Amino acid sequence: MNLRNKRALSATLATTALVTGAFTAVPGTASAADRTPMRCEGYTYSKVIKFGKPWYASRGPVVSKRNSSSSKSTLVYSIKTTKTRTTTWGGEASASVGWGIAQVEAKTKYEVARSVAKGRTVTNRMTVDPGKRGYTQPMVEYQKFQVERWRELGNCKHDRIEIVGILKGITSSLHFAECQTRQASCTPKP
Repeated sequence: MNLRNKRALSATLATTALVTGAFTAVPGTASAADRTPMRCEGYTYSKVIKFGKPWYASRGPVVSKRNSSSSKSTLVYSIKTTKTRTTTWGGEASASVGWGIAQVEAKTKYEVARSVAKGRTVTNRMTVDPGKRGYTQPMVEYQKFQVERWRELGNCKHDRIEIVGILKGITSSLHFAECQTRQASCTPKP
């Protein structure tokens, strides 16, 4: 083979290698882009945590009636409330009770009353066994909630920024404590 043919053949092989290399390099570039880590936008949000069991506070006096019949009877108790109860907020001064209630209601299944007033007549219907005396007392149910501020980071992890405050909320404004006995008295239980 003469020198001119050898050079032409070398040039053709070099061009073929470059073209083939170009086609095989494209998939390598695309897979490198696929390995780029995902980024999250990052934002701030509130989170509500329920603490412990509910507890109860009275709204009025204990009243009683005796079932003098020989069968179970439904006795009707009308009670005038003597105490006002309120939902309380402890935490950031910039956040109000109303704001705390809104956070709890938006992020849990609970409805929270801001307050319940005294001077209202409430009625309880209680089934009492024959010959027993039924006792009842109007109550409110409280539940404690912690309101927190969280953020999503750029790496998609979540981080608590702070505890904004504690809401002690009225989750039932009319809850009756009850008991019945043949003895002199009993203490109504919620």
